[in-house]
Amino acid sequence: MDVAVIGGSVAGLQAALTLGRARRQVVLFDDGQARNRTASHVHNYLGAVDVAPAELLAIGRRQLATYGVEVRDGRVEEVTPDDDGFVVDGRQVRVVVLATGLWDELPDVPGVADGWGQSVVACPHCHGWEVRDQPLVQLGMRGAPDRSVARALLLSRWSDDVVLCTDGDALSGTHLDRLAAAGVKVRTERVAEVGSGVRLVNGESLAARRVFVVVRQHQQSDLAERLGCQVADGAVVVDEGGRTTVPGVYAVGTTAAPALLAIGAAGHASTAAVAVHGDLLESDLGGGW
Repeated sequence: MDVAVIGGSVAGLQAALTLGRARRQVVLFDDGQARNRTASHVHNYLGAVDVAPAELLAIGRRQLATYGVEVRDGRVEEVTPDDDGFVVDGRQVRVVVLATGLWDELPDVPGVADGWGQSVVACPHCHGWEVRDQPLVQLGMRGAPDRSVARALLLSRWSDDVVLCTDGDALSGTHLDRLAAAGVKVRTERVAEVGSGVRLVNGESLAARRVFVVVRQHQQSDLAERLGCQVADGAVVVDEGGRTTVPGVYAVGTTAAPALLAIGAAGHASTAAVAVHGDLLESDLGGGW
């Protein structure tokens, strides 16, 4: 087997698709924990209009079958290097592509987790158009005022009725001046609950068609670190071809670039898969890694 792709969301599926079309033997492992699985739709993805995440991934799986890519359900807990490459779930492979992705640490506010992916979202580029020109609340992450302000300023491009709730964080004069210039209102009280809107601890409720939140992102898997790959700022370090610091191990999508939108993760994976195929070809011809 040439390649094991670990992770079956858009980046993993795209890497497997590109490699399958290059006539490589590929096995893809998927534990079903796609980061956007709770969202109602995938937006801002060329050619896919308001498609549900599960539907988009199902389409991808059907495409893989055309090219002989094997798909196996389940989480990969161990990748073992050996003289011929790696052993993944009992399968001998030459190359490993990590597409394990991220998980989002949400603000510690009641109701946020319950609404996550539906009434509570993170990315304006992914979900802003659908609630344009409506009342919106940007909920900050306590302890990260710079990020909270930056997201509120970004969100102000979709609506002129945006409230930043800092959930107790104080803001600097510079922060307040920038928010005022963008027309963003500020509430610094602690937030009691998020539901159809936002309720502050003083009992006041703020209307919101959607609540946007700041999240902290974490790698879903520690496989990269256990394989010895360099990890910095929560991302696996790669070159322009998705190559990690460990020969034969590649990382794609948000595993390597956390800020990527879904379509960007797929594009990154396609570029890396082309590099994988080229590197395998070089090895086939005796060039090594």
